[in-house]
Amino acid sequence: MEKTSSVVDFDVYGLDDGFEGARWVDFFEGLPGRPPWALWLGHRESGGGGVRVGTLPRVRYEAVMCPNGKDPLVEVAFSGAFGVINVTLPSTTVPRPEGFIPALVEYAEKQAKGYADWPEVWWTIEGEPARARVWHFAGGWAAFSAEPAESYLVAVGVGMDPDGLALAPVLDDSLYDADLTAPLDFAELGRRKSVRPEAWLPPPRADGFHPDQLAFLPPEAEL
Repeated sequence: MEKTSSVVDFDVYGLDDGFEGARWVDFFEGLPGRPPWALWLGHRESGGGGVRVGTLPRVRYEAVMCPNGKDPLVEVAFSGAFGVINVTLPSTTVPRPEGFIPALVEYAEKQAKGYADWPEVWWTIEGEPARARVWHFAGGWAAFSAEPAESYLVAVGVGMDPDGLALAPVLDDSLYDADLTAPLDFAELGRRKSVRPEAWLPPPRADGFHPDQLAFLPPEAEL
């Protein structure tokens, strides 16, 4: 997929003005030529910690992800859990045995189905307190809030506390080096990130697996 139509038919959320650090458009989910059902913005502090914030417009997201009446919050929780599985993987120089990634994804799916048991944290959304649920894994975390009226909000973070996030609609897209009123192009987003070394979230451990990940390595795996 190369392009999608304008994404500003819904409010896109990011960290509010209190955040100081790099910002960028990370990726989007959708079909070519149509509005996306998720847009993710990246944020990274100078110290290395950061968070991706995903805006999932409710009506469109549910129509795409839950056409047969599935619990949409399972899908929302999985979008975050899958994100934290990815962001916590070490460098690609660390061998990943066959079956390791599918096992992690299966675990994320299982955890998402149990989202109601995820601990609660509190966010601020447009200046108002809002509840979110959080799942920790391998030095990172995924959290989501179902309280905004129009969209689900999901966050995936490393090196930052999930409690106390302050989110607000993006009013100045230049902060993200993007024009959110124009079609977004995956190749162009990748190019922009490639020339900004700060525009990514470094894994908690780059040179080896976290104990949470070691549990999913086959017994014969060589570390």
